[in-house]
Amino acid sequence: MYKKIALLLVIAVSLWVTSRSVNRTESSPTQIREWTVADSKAYAHDVVQSWADNQYLCLEKLWTKESNWRANAYNKVKVMGKNAGGIPQILGLDPTIPAPLQIDRGFDYIMHRYGTPCMAWKFHQRKGWY
Repeated sequence: MYKKIALLLVIAVSLWVTSRSVNRTESSPTQIREWTVADSKAYAHDVVQSWADNQYLCLEKLWTKESNWRANAYNKVKVMGKNAGGIPQILGLDPTIPAPLQIDRGFDYIMHRYGTPCMAWKFHQRKGWY
């Protein structure tokens, strides 16, 4: 039940953030502004809020260490035949997909493998990867 609620929350926030990311100006009504690191952090903070603020702090440390929150981050070193990419630096993740989708994929990975961002951060501190 918790996973279904969390998934619905992620989808709702994703749609909300996507709708906010369009910046219409008088000179160019279809111009879309660039997604920034601050946007990624705000989006992740909103999604993690369902866990607790301390979980966001762990997530911020983890993804700062992994990619410095850069959506276009790409690790050239292959692991199991794949490169890691994007904000969460997940194997096989294409760094050209939109940042909100990268964040959603990162949350899915963390929830499936570790349960919380703080558990993922603790693992990363011990092993150097997550």
